[in-house]
Amino acid sequence: MVSLPNVGRAAAASHRLFLWILVYPSIWVAAAIASLVPFVQSTLGLAFDWAPVLLIFAIGLIPYNIDRIADSYFQEIPDPQAQNYFRQGWGWGILTLATVATAILLYRANQQVVMVSLAGLIPFIYGLPIFPWRGRDRWQWFRLKDVPATKAWIVTSVITYAVIAVPLAYAEQPFTLSAGITSLFLLIFVGTNSHLFDVRDLQSDRQAGVQTLPSLVGVTGNRRIWFGLNGLALGVVAWGWMQSLRVPDPAIALPCIAVNIIALCLIKPTTPRSVYSILIDGYLFLPAAIAAVFR
Repeated sequence: MVSLPNVGRAAAASHRLFLWILVYPSIWVAAAIASLVPFVQSTLGLAFDWAPVLLIFAIGLIPYNIDRIADSYFQEIPDPQAQNYFRQGWGWGILTLATVATAILLYRANQQVVMVSLAGLIPFIYGLPIFPWRGRDRWQWFRLKDVPATKAWIVTSVITYAVIAVPLAYAEQPFTLSAGITSLFLLIFVGTNSHLFDVRDLQSDRQAGVQTLPSLVGVTGNRRIWFGLNGLALGVVAWGWMQSLRVPDPAIALPCIAVNIIALCLIKPTTPRSVYSILIDGYLFLPAAIAAVFR
């Protein structure tokens, strides 16, 4: 009979392994973002194609690892294990593999995909110091995410753009009203998720001088804003249903908005980081998972 302490040690070891293999190198979150591509293909009536899924996955790994590598030197990561992971150079290995994979996939893609992917340059410099500027008492490095309240919006906008534009470019299809409504739904779905991480990083962002939406309006204010935006998403998608447009089905839209609301109510700055890294990032798989069930 297996003793409870042994089970506990095995669970702890599995948790650490999951963090090191999937969470710290951002494979988990990149896969979750890439899973939105099959959801978009299904919603907009595009043929399933693995190429945009793999491209979004590979591209997604690059800015996340660049940002974490930069943070490990310019804005210390609150998780000591994650800090050690990137200080030991593991992030550079993932970054190199992702860059090579991206280059190969873009080389094999059509010209429209390559042009659309140029917008991916934005998150590459999102967490990097661009130029020095004089603060109140010392010189500091300016980063895109230092612009007040834009940190999570930059991430959200680029993700939404990528998971819509790249599969459309591969399928050589135009941007339609259905694509626009689906984009708004994803912008708010992903935006809620991204701003939850600003709640997690509230203290470290303040120490680094990064002004995010939760730091400007407070956790409660942030929650109220996203309650309203999720209501907006539901209203616009419901209008799409009445117009018989190709927009997220009720079986997908309603659970996704419900999960957003639940997460907004429960998540606090003191919530364990592993809950964010595993569960909050992980619920981005939800649209594709539901779409696969009802396909």
